[in-house]
Amino acid sequence: MTTQLIASIAGILLIVSSATAILIELDRPDARISLLGYILQYFGICLLFINIFPLQIIIALLLTGIMGAAILGTDQINLKTRLVFSGFRSDNLFRFLLAILIAVLIFAIEPKISRWIPIPAAILFSALFLMAIGLILFSQGRRLLNRFIGILNIFLGFQATYMLIEESVLVTGFMIAINLLISLLGAFLMSTQSHDAESPE
Repeated sequence: MTTQLIASIAGILLIVSSATAILIELDRPDARISLLGYILQYFGICLLFINIFPLQIIIALLLTGIMGAAILGTDQINLKTRLVFSGFRSDNLFRFLLAILIAVLIFAIEPKISRWIPIPAAILFSALFLMAIGLILFSQGRRLLNRFIGILNIFLGFQATYMLIEESVLVTGFMIAINLLISLLGAFLMSTQSHDAESPE
């Protein structure tokens, strides 16, 4: 019981902190922090699932996040450049406070939602937080990468919920395939956009 509680707390903290970091770095040209945060969200989900699903499903889910980040970052990152963290800006503070506000609101309404979705509170809170951050990333992101990370966050929140409602290996595999297809579509559209920008008129 203690191990499960520690894993749940660590999973929630990892998901909230990484999703908040993605939101703060929304307009950053260097996408490495956003992609790293995206991977860490999957580590958090796997910590929440560690006592629920078999190890094979958890590893498959983790590999999905890593492969999705690798696919999205194919043409978006340059490992040769030095990673420099952005300094303090007012918009960063606003996004940080927005993430805190979202977390508080979800914490307040989560008991009511749990009446219709009977899953553990930690997973429901994390799923709702991922969906909310994903909506903001999709609506406020200027780059295709941020918008697709937003879509994938929304889908990850839905996937975390639905995997507990419909415990089926086939459904889990189908959702993993959809996740990777969204990543492939995002990489294709970003590659097409970059080629169009580089091509002469």
